[in-house]
Amino acid sequence: MFHPTSQTLLVSLAAGAVNAIAGGGTFLSFPALTAFGHLSEKLANITSTLGLWPGSASSVLAARSDFRRLPRAMLWSYAAISLVGGALGSLLLLHTSTAAFKLVIPWLLLFATIVFAASKPIARWAARRQSAGAPGARPPRAWTAAVALIQLAVAIYGGYFGAGMSVLMLAGLAFAGREDMHQMNAMKVLLQTLINGTACLIFALSHPAWHFVLPMALCSTISGFLAMSAARRIPQQHLRLLILLCGIALTIIYFAKNYALVLHPPG
Repeated sequence: MFHPTSQTLLVSLAAGAVNAIAGGGTFLSFPALTAFGHLSEKLANITSTLGLWPGSASSVLAARSDFRRLPRAMLWSYAAISLVGGALGSLLLLHTSTAAFKLVIPWLLLFATIVFAASKPIARWAARRQSAGAPGARPPRAWTAAVALIQLAVAIYGGYFGAGMSVLMLAGLAFAGREDMHQMNAMKVLLQTLINGTACLIFALSHPAWHFVLPMALCSTISGFLAMSAARRIPQQHLRLLILLCGIALTIIYFAKNYALVLHPPG
């Protein structure tokens, strides 16, 4: 039988790869830390964020060529929003109970999955909105502000819990007019890295389970880099289907997990 740390490391390898390709690696590492590592849910969430962050960072290096085709203004503005939101979400986690928010997570995932399923027509519609009027004209300020608020909300969610953040972020990028799946995936990995990086700086002061964090970081770094390199060679329609299936699975899992006790209370 595997030692609990060995089991967690095997899951970390898979989680780093899943985060790079489709997102949702937290749904592997979080239950592994609670089941095998016997950590509380809050501590498992903090430890998972710290352990998987290097995997996201290595994925950014593997996807760096895709960033050259993205607008610089969009990169910088989304990066700033993600840093602020990640900090707010992580502070919220440290100072509030997670009980009520757990009931909201499945609904967020359901909404994000539905939006992502329709992301192509949404992206085309958003692009038409942005280009309305003279060629090359800037999008309306109200629309730009709305898209920025969506990213801020996703970043706060990512700093607070993070599971399924990638699905939400890809849906938000569709509203921003992004349609190229590889560009969206590269942008997602970068913003995810910034959000979780900010959270890591705050969580590092909250006494995480370092004996899990450090080995997890090594495993997720290796699998994250290799998986992101492979993801860039996957046809866009296949990658889109993989992410959509991931969103559907995560939604079902968390509805079943978070609402089971509400619908069927003990006793």
